[in-house]
Amino acid sequence: MTFLAKLFAFASVLYLIKTLNVKFKEKVKNLKREIALKYIKNLIGSSERQRFQKIIDRLDLGIKPEEIRLEQFIYTFGAIILTIFMASANKILGFITGIFIILGWLYPVEELEKIIERKDKNISLEFPSFYSMVYYQYSKSVNIYLADVIKDYIPNAGPDMAEELGVMLDNMVYGEEFALKQLKRRVPMHHIIKFCDIMETRLKGYDNISQMAYLKNELDEYRIRALEDELERRKSINSKAQFVPVSYTHLTLPTKRIV
Repeated sequence: MTFLAKLFAFASVLYLIKTLNVKFKEKVKNLKREIALKYIKNLIGSSERQRFQKIIDRLDLGIKPEEIRLEQFIYTFGAIILTIFMASANKILGFITGIFIILGWLYPVEELEKIIERKDKNISLEFPSFYSMVYYQYSKSVNIYLADVIKDYIPNAGPDMAEELGVMLDNMVYGEEFALKQLKRRVPMHHIIKFCDIMETRLKGYDNISQMAYLKNELDEYRIRALEDELERRKSINSKAQFVPVSYTHLTLPTKRIV
């Protein structure tokens, strides 16, 4: 009984710490939003605001552009403090650490852009598979709903593709055309734009199965090229990995002594 009491007490403490941590993070988030909207509003240009808003919409972050700018100021300020501290100890270290001031300004935006780049790459590699399913369904019957095809595909989709298709499915509450326009705006990639244009034309009552077939061939070629590039990349990595041990063995082989 004593052991169980201690176990429950320990679990209660862990739950309390977790709850307080979540509440603390929420308070910090609300405070940062309040500061951003109150003081950062005039410290961001219209072009940067649009750029940040595109990032926010793409990742569905649920924040304001001012909050990204505030993150830039926080990281830069931290880098300035670190630079001053290091410079007080050693001027050379201070100059070297000063690089982090620039990196601190760039980091918040670049990290978000890297996430988008990764997601776009994963989606571009998986999109041919999704489109093949769409194509075969539509080539068999005219009475096909895109929402049904999406629902069938999502369980087997990768995380990034599933997320985008899930958003698209939610947008279909407002109509299939609206969902296609939103997908095209959110993920402005060449093949996805063409897909959305073809599906929008189909919604108007045109039988454009020949256009769908053309896009399928294009995507099949893209998938083959992507697989070949990946194969070459792996071959290159393997050859580099094999080169090091071979070189090392060559250098450390003992030589016979001639008497």
